[in-house]
Amino acid sequence: MRSFSQGTLQLTKDFLSLLASAAAVLALTGCPSVVQPDCQTLSTVPSPVASDGYVLHFVRSGEAAAGCDTQTPDEMSDVWVFNTVADSKVLAHSVSMPFPDVDTLPPGLIGSGAFTNREADADDFCYVSSLTTMSDSSSGTLLSYAARNMRWLGGSTYQGAEFESDVTVTVGSCSADYRVQALSPVVGCADDSDCDPFNEPFSSGIFSGFDQGCTSAPWTAAVTSYLASTDYPSTGVCFLNKAFPSLLPTARR
Repeated sequence: MRSFSQGTLQLTKDFLSLLASAAAVLALTGCPSVVQPDCQTLSTVPSPVASDGYVLHFVRSGEAAAGCDTQTPDEMSDVWVFNTVADSKVLAHSVSMPFPDVDTLPPGLIGSGAFTNREADADDFCYVSSLTTMSDSSSGTLLSYAARNMRWLGGSTYQGAEFESDVTVTVGSCSADYRVQALSPVVGCADDSDCDPFNEPFSSGIFSGFDQGCTSAPWTAAVTSYLASTDYPSTGVCFLNKAFPSLLPTARR
């Protein structure tokens, strides 16, 4: 995927600030006794060593089209930033798509959808049928993501910190379908201790019920490139060890 710059990181922070401000206004103008829904995205993290957003691991569902192995590899990664606003609406942005320095964002940079259920089901799952396609061609090459069939691990325990989805990725003239698994927050690592929720002096910020650890597999390259522009560059990233929902045997469900 594309490389990241300090400017991209700052604009991503600005995007989060904008969404946080909008959410604050909605909260102030609404009824103060309303209980937050089970189904929401994790938009901020309480750890100084973690970055907001989700690490996405893409695994291609089939063979690449002829001549497209480089553009749509077997596995790859990205970082997406989410927020949930009024009426269970979900907003998403890929940090691979830099915000232009303009007052009005071009269409397609922000994906939007909505949770189909306000409260998590009996298995603590929440669902988003699809997001509007995120796309950007500012680099001279089209990049687009079309996400659908999103299933989130919700409820008060997991707060939407993990999801799985089908995503169609288009790079230039090449398109491929991928199965995606995602984890929030974004945490760089050198070994498993950096991913420990009980690490000292700083927790990783990852919920303790997740079966996860440090990986520097080739698919993580885009995320470690992103982390290089933060205060915590690393050679690896904390990610889930098993298929969704990747919970420890002792984890609460």
